[in-house]
Amino acid sequence: HILIYVFAAILPFGLDDSQLTIEIMITFLVPIVFITIEKTSIIMQDPFENGPVDTPMTSLAQTIEINIRQMIGEQNVPLKKENTSYYEM
Repeated sequence: HILIYVFAAILPFGLDDSQLTIEIMITFLVPIVFITIEKTSIIMQDPFENGPVDTPMTSLAQTIEINIRQMIGEQNVPLKKENTSYYEM
C-alpha cells in the first residue's frame, strides 16, 4: 500500500512537462487504477467466507443435496432457499 503512495508521489517527476493537462490526468489516474486493483484483490482474497463476491459454498452444497435426494427418489426434498441479502451467480 505504501509503495503505491510512493510511486504516486514520484510519478510527476518522471513525466514530461510539455503537456501539463495530460500529466495531471496521468498523475491521478495511474495511482487510482493501482489502488483499485489492490482493493479488489483484498476483497477477493478469501473466497470461502460466504460473502457477496465469494464462492457460494452453502448454496452449492444445498443444490447437490437436493439433486441427490431427487435422484434416489426421496419424497421430502427441501426447497432451495433464496438468498435475499445479495445476488448469487
